[in-house]
Amino acid sequence: MPRPNRPENDEGSFLAGRRPVLELLRAGRPAEKILVASELDPSSLIGDIRKLANAAAVPIRTVPKVEIDKIVGGMNHQGVVAVTGRYRYVPLQRLLELESPQLLFVDKVTDPHNLGSLLRSADGAGFSGVVIPSHRSAAVTSTVRRVSAGAAEVVPVARVTNLGGAIDQAKAAGIWILGLDEKAVEDIWTSELAEPPVGLVLGAEDKGISKGIRERCDQLVKIPTSGRLGSLNVAVAGAVAMFEVARRVVR
Repeated sequence: MPRPNRPENDEGSFLAGRRPVLELLRAGRPAEKILVASELDPSSLIGDIRKLANAAAVPIRTVPKVEIDKIVGGMNHQGVVAVTGRYRYVPLQRLLELESPQLLFVDKVTDPHNLGSLLRSADGAGFSGVVIPSHRSAAVTSTVRRVSAGAAEVVPVARVTNLGGAIDQAKAAGIWILGLDEKAVEDIWTSELAEPPVGLVLGAEDKGISKGIRERCDQLVKIPTSGRLGSLNVAVAGAVAMFEVARRVVR
């Protein structure tokens, strides 16, 4: 039996999964209503969701699981979904005005699972925000929000029409731009720029950083590997780089 289709251009109009919905409520993000499958057994996590929803005056409806299935298609929803409306991006300027920001610039990463994983790592590494282009790139859809396990609700994301222009603005604001490139001569462990204020740049899954973005970087660095493949998945590479910045902040 074919899996039901789900919209990938929904811009995050719903959020599925217990932990993502809990983080949505904790972050004070708006939700129209929350649906909980009637077949679920009581749990502390569901109890927390109900308490936070009640405190925020968000309606909760207990419905048959099949009703939630119709909303999210084949997505694993764990019996809980929040109807949220469109995801709310933040203005780039808000990120640039932060004190000693740590930003992630994502150049044409199209896989929503990679973007979701990057958001989760950005939260774990204490990054200030993520910047994505509005064209030829994954947006913050429901899939991205679910994969991020709630990080999309707490990590600010700016969506810009011109990523190169956004990087130029970041440089004018005093932020060093560090691009990850597997063919670079220097490595991130010895880079003097891998600490705030810094913007890490990641490239597309297949082609890496585009030429126009590469030329804007203050330095290109690699993550040394000893395996036969010679490169890392973009989400893994981004996580390693962000936690290297985090390590320098806390040492």
